[in-house]
Amino acid sequence: MTAPRFFVMGAGRSGTSILQEILSLHPQLVVSHELRVLELAVITAAVFDNRGSPQIDERAPKSARGLELGREFVALLGEEQLRAAGKTGGVYADKYPPYCEQIALLDKLWPQARFVHILRDGRDVLASALAAFVNDRGWRRERTVPAQAAIVQQWVRQVSAARKYAATLAPGRYLEIRYEELTTRPREVLASVVSFAGLELDAALDAMAARLRPGRTWRETLAHSELVAFERDAAASQLNRELGYPPTPLAASDAGADTTQSSWTAAIHDAAGWFEAGELASQRGDKSRAVFAYLRAVRDSAKDPRGALALLSLPERNESLFAAMNALHIEDPGAREALAKWMRARGLDPDAAAAVMGVRGGAR
Repeated sequence: MTAPRFFVMGAGRSGTSILQEILSLHPQLVVSHELRVLELAVITAAVFDNRGSPQIDERAPKSARGLELGREFVALLGEEQLRAAGKTGGVYADKYPPYCEQIALLDKLWPQARFVHILRDGRDVLASALAAFVNDRGWRRERTVPAQAAIVQQWVRQVSAARKYAATLAPGRYLEIRYEELTTRPREVLASVVSFAGLELDAALDAMAARLRPGRTWRETLAHSELVAFERDAAASQLNRELGYPPTPLAASDAGADTTQSSWTAAIHDAAGWFEAGELASQRGDKSRAVFAYLRAVRDSAKDPRGALALLSLPERNESLFAAMNALHIEDPGAREALAKWMRARGLDPDAAAAVMGVRGGAR
């Protein structure tokens, strides 16, 4: 049966999903998206040990036979994944960011498996996580974004756990790649992963590499205050240095300072300041900077409701979805009118939008 040959891991927002998607374009490889095979194997063992009763304790020790059945179940799932993709007889793998902290357990259940760990600059992980919460429906849970400290601490914990255990593995079982290199030298990096997986370099490699493009970096997406907070986190700052990433230029005299947000955000300290900066940018016709500032007026813990209303006037932007969630809590008739107008612009029937928000003039 087909046991997972390798596992893809990396702290959340480090590029595991794009790596999984691209690798699965190889004609002999399927990397499933967060099938969580470790959990499936353990639950299978727990059900067996508990004689089929649903009242299982996943934390209890598992029998050798139960775990063997768990591995067999995962192998059957792997074979089915390959069959469904038309790649019967190929290589199966699974990706899941939290594998970083489960690598020891994966090694215990699949002692022949290999591990691919994608690393990314911690500042970009932070920027991507905050942006995903605001822009991606799958991440948006509350009208307040997660605390920066929590995002950064998770990155430190996951990266450190994987690297610590990797130091105990035999050579050839662990491979580190960088998100930055994957998106700037994709063919070379993908070739290293494919070879590491024990597969031949295929003609599809060029097509795989062509799907990758460099994204925006922390220099464009984080504000001065966010960069300062990152550098003040001793564990995060130290880990970023250990990974070889350059320090953050915070002062005007620092190398590269003119390419960060510091030049215009260093003097902004509250939500009202962000809103005012957005207004100035809007007056100059700089929509990108205006959205950057308005969003932070809403992301700020204090929140300036004017920032939410300003974003609602830009319904084509994904950020306006987050603004709408916040505008629902603004006790002002003007906010309800703005929300109804935003709904109409997003395609909702005018009368329905008016009814939902309890305003008049739905047909306008």
